[in-house]
Amino acid sequence: MSLSLNFSNAYSKKLAGHGISNEMLKPTLERTSRALEQVKHEREAGKLPYLDLPGDQKMRDACREMAGKFEGYENLFLSGIGGSALGPNAIFGALAHPLHNMLSSAKRKGRPRFFVLDNVDPVQADALFSACKPEKTVYNIISKSGSTAETAAATLLIFDQLQKRVGAEWKKNVVCTTDPTSGDLRKLCNNEGLQTLPLHPGVGGRFSVLTPVGLFPSYMLGFDVDAMLAGAAEMRDRCLDGDVQKNPAAQMAALLYLFDSTQHKKMHVMMAYANGLYGMADWFRQIWAESLGKEMDNEGRVVNVGPTPLKALGATDQHSQVQLYIEGPYDKVFLFLECKKFGKRMKLPELYTQVSSLGYLGGQTMNKLIAAEFAATREALAQRGRPSMTITFPEIDAHAVGEFFMLWEIVTSLAGSLYRINPYDQPGVELGKVLTYGLMGRGGYEDKAKGLKV
Repeated sequence: MSLSLNFSNAYSKKLAGHGISNEMLKPTLERTSRALEQVKHEREAGKLPYLDLPGDQKMRDACREMAGKFEGYENLFLSGIGGSALGPNAIFGALAHPLHNMLSSAKRKGRPRFFVLDNVDPVQADALFSACKPEKTVYNIISKSGSTAETAAATLLIFDQLQKRVGAEWKKNVVCTTDPTSGDLRKLCNNEGLQTLPLHPGVGGRFSVLTPVGLFPSYMLGFDVDAMLAGAAEMRDRCLDGDVQKNPAAQMAALLYLFDSTQHKKMHVMMAYANGLYGMADWFRQIWAESLGKEMDNEGRVVNVGPTPLKALGATDQHSQVQLYIEGPYDKVFLFLECKKFGKRMKLPELYTQVSSLGYLGGQTMNKLIAAEFAATREALAQRGRPSMTITFPEIDAHAVGEFFMLWEIVTSLAGSLYRINPYDQPGVELGKVLTYGLMGRGGYEDKAKGLKV
């Protein structure tokens, strides 16, 4: 079964003027159709290699064979930032046992515990390093260039710990996922003789979840990589369908663009009604923000465009954010993630039947309750003129996870065309990197941070 999408709560007739009318949608879908043809043309020209990752058998084999070298290791310690961490984290959150790292090795079926270092908070970093014995840990360092300060700092710490604790054999515990030919990390790997997995030069970090960035950890943790890539391939084919009326990516891109550009709904809230999908909302925030938030359009004009992605968790955030969503400004559109079938069915005991606030729940299930919470919240928002769209997971499995990633990667490409910007670069991020280099005394950057102090 495949992901299904429901756009009915996005249209004006249900939202008292706060939705999108057919008259508004028609010309935008025509533009989206042209954007779709552009995506297909760029794919044929080899400019969008992320679309062909599901069929890259060589990449799949390399990741599986590398993972096979580390049977019996106690920990998988991933160091990366941005897409290098958000993608693997989203997969882990969706497919692993919620308390995976607390289970015994037997209950994990011999799979390692999983830790991610994606920040330079010294307390968090120290805690993670302390939790993992170097000799029993596989360290997966992910950086395309190797120059990102956060991952470079982690690399120094990893190498130092291994050299002190493991000695001459320390290199066997390291796998670097990096550019195949260029960059500081690639040079270091070549000089040290480190094990590596190649990142496709044409796939940026936020589109890299279906590269070794996400696949190597998935093999290590025992997830169904074949199903994930099959799901991605099936969704790609759905989203490259020239009939935009049936194409989920075309519909999603057109509607979200219109909500932002014509309805002043610049807050795009992804609300997951399953804890396992919360990491997917985290991944979405990066691809949507970093791809579409741009100062310049393709003609070099200052436009300062880009919706603001937010995340929420149902039903938890019904008690922290929904008051704002229902009665606050009309500046939001909601992207619900619904799960139809959970891996567990939890029945509520029939106790205290005389207590009205407890008795009516007895004999029912948590599964029905979370479904009711979702349906009620979506309807309450609609009755207040707050638009939403729903992505339904038949169940949270590897196939659906692969579908979700590919859906949003293609939606992002199409939205970039609608905004007339480049969704694949991130010039705004580079300024912060350069200033950090200057503040930390990197050679050649000393003058970049004049007047700044830490």
